[in-house]
Amino acid sequence: MVRKLLTVGVLFMLVMGIGLARTTVEIWSWRTQDAAVWEEVQKILDQQNAGVQLSFHAFLPTEYDAKMVMALQGGQGPDIAYTRRLPGGRTEGLVTSGLVLPLEDRIDFSNFADGVISNATLDGRVYGVPFAVQVVGIFYNKDMFDRYGLEEPRTWDELIQVSEILKKNGINPFFIMGREAWTLTMQHAMTGVSILGPEWIKELAEGKRDFLDPDWIHLQKLMNDLKVYFQPGFMGNDSNDMNAAFAFEDAAMVFYGVWGMQMWRELNPDINVGYFMVPPLREDQEPYAYVYMDGMISLTSNSRNPEAAMKVLEITATPKFGTIFSNITTNIPGVMGAQMPDDPILMEANYIAENHASPYVYWVGSEFVVGNPSLYDGVLSPGMQEMFAGRITPEELAQRAQDALSQWFEPLMKRLGK
Repeated sequence: MVRKLLTVGVLFMLVMGIGLARTTVEIWSWRTQDAAVWEEVQKILDQQNAGVQLSFHAFLPTEYDAKMVMALQGGQGPDIAYTRRLPGGRTEGLVTSGLVLPLEDRIDFSNFADGVISNATLDGRVYGVPFAVQVVGIFYNKDMFDRYGLEEPRTWDELIQVSEILKKNGINPFFIMGREAWTLTMQHAMTGVSILGPEWIKELAEGKRDFLDPDWIHLQKLMNDLKVYFQPGFMGNDSNDMNAAFAFEDAAMVFYGVWGMQMWRELNPDINVGYFMVPPLREDQEPYAYVYMDGMISLTSNSRNPEAAMKVLEITATPKFGTIFSNITTNIPGVMGAQMPDDPILMEANYIAENHASPYVYWVGSEFVVGNPSLYDGVLSPGMQEMFAGRITPEELAQRAQDALSQWFEPLMKRLGK
């Protein structure tokens, strides 16, 4: 009788999709906001009776890469890891070390645009499933703008005028995260695509210009002069401070990415946010947006359960996953065919990505970050902090870029006769 009851109990658990044994698939990321996405993926796996249990862990963005690389190099780490775009950076090192595996023969990538999948590709092999396309620029509080009769600026001078009016009314025009160097580099990059323009950046990539060009130095001066409109003590603030300050009207504008919308609305569901590209110098110039593939979801060679992990990765390459991802995170999904939420900011960001993305860039996803020292980590990240803190001048920052990139960037080396 006892044996019969046990048998019936086991059968009941199997019928209910619970099962006696579930294979755990561990996922590591730098995006805490994606936890709810994986809860929805778990539901899909349960509906498929896949026998997979997801374990999602998010780490601080500033610590994630080092933790993930160290774990994988030590033979540990997750089954699935969020990795940065290719080429360059730590991801390329993971690929060449065999710590993340190619997926083009195991995943259907037909739902991805060529421009997106190219940032997951190295030497013709695809090393992850792209999860988001990001658009950066200036996000502003529309209610605060309306309160003071302000409109979206069309030129840099108009941006200064808007900032001056806000400051005179006791409002912090900008909230800046000086403690997080990557946000300052992002600010530099999104400003550069409009102030310099794509053609200038193209000529820099071709070795027809260099970092001591007056235009590059002038760009740094503009940004350095703008700091009179930053909040007091901005060098000590981080993204958490910014999210709270912007959500609750302690600042009117932020240099940030569309991914911030999720947090701002969680903190303040009534926040009324607008977006504009960093304005150019003159009204007859076109503004541009910095658009990039955020990262990818990769299979590690250390995976203890690769077959179960592949069931998860197959889902991430579908429009259904893109729909889940976009609706939860308010991000533009990497996969085509997904249904994005009817959100005005997301729709605008998607339109900007399709129609106003700069074809030439110098931050993430660019050829200026694939060598060492890179323009991103080696120059602008520490250099912007030092310039804003008053320890170096815009000219000295330009010289640092020239000295660093002339060590390995061939067009610049050729221009300088090295």
